[in-house]
Amino acid sequence: MKDISKRIFEKENQAEVSNDPKQLNKSLTQLVSLTMINNTRKNELKSIDIKNNNVSIRPLVFCKPEQKVQVKTISSPQKKSTEKRSQSKELSNLILNYSEPILEYFQELNIQSPKNSLQNHSINANLRAKMIDWIVEVVSSYKCKDQTFYLSVRLMDLYLSKTTQKHVSSDLHLVGVTSMFMACKYEEIYPVKLSIVHEKIAHKKLTKEEIKDKEANILQVIDFNLNGATILDILAMVLSILNLHQQLYEAADFLAKLALFDYEFVNKYSYLEIACAVLIISTKTIEQSDQSLSSEVTVPLIISTLKLNYQDSIKCATRLLELSKGFEKQFPNLENLKKFSKFRISDIMKTKC
Repeated sequence: MKDISKRIFEKENQAEVSNDPKQLNKSLTQLVSLTMINNTRKNELKSIDIKNNNVSIRPLVFCKPEQKVQVKTISSPQKKSTEKRSQSKELSNLILNYSEPILEYFQELNIQSPKNSLQNHSINANLRAKMIDWIVEVVSSYKCKDQTFYLSVRLMDLYLSKTTQKHVSSDLHLVGVTSMFMACKYEEIYPVKLSIVHEKIAHKKLTKEEIKDKEANILQVIDFNLNGATILDILAMVLSILNLHQQLYEAADFLAKLALFDYEFVNKYSYLEIACAVLIISTKTIEQSDQSLSSEVTVPLIISTLKLNYQDSIKCATRLLELSKGFEKQFPNLENLKKFSKFRISDIMKTKC
């Protein structure tokens, strides 16, 4: 072993060292590692004769690699539109592939639609409608998603239907504010902070501690299960499947929000049935101005897609149409739905079911 080590060491010492910085570093590294075997690191390094190894005396210059200049390519509007079309195509294909299990899942969750939320409380239906109108204002003012509104109402109704604690009219403000706060955290990328809810939304009439305590209470009552289909979930799925989102979304969103105002209507029909009625009325309304849309073709498709009974769906749609036409008389002082929607009740007046 000693002879082998000696031969390797001599060979390394006699090797010609290249002027290349990479090769130089490599040779020196190997030399140092070999000398460390005999624990003579300092002595061996001192005994290296640089001249004998033909190492260039010139200083080594390490040049920085040339930086690659990033050229920003400005994509044309035509390219962007092509990308959007391809993305929407992929999304459409994805929805079509999984539409059946998704709708089956919504059908299962439909049983969880909140019912009789005011039955055990001293809160009347008009006050609930005022709260919903105020939620429309808050959610719209803070530019939250439409889904945040629907989840807020669902959480409020679900909590009131399940809690054993009796609530009075003055409690509804806290329940509504907290439901919005929770829905915002669940749906928004940048949710409204608690300090804003306390100062700007609740106008300091509710403390931060009260809101946090009510949030914990709501979560306990609903068993921490925020999962559940809203009316908008069902609408969005059907509109995507039938490729009608662009034509019907605004009308459907308006009518779905309007439907939630009426306590009796919400108690009588499930979210799935309400969504179907909303789509039927939206189709019949929009076809008056859009000749490419035919209710005779589209309405049966909507009902069959949701797997509902045709006659029952038409009855529900007729009831919703009556509610829509009489909305201003039934809720004369509630203006936020009309204020924050592009769709108008006047557009529905000529619609027949």
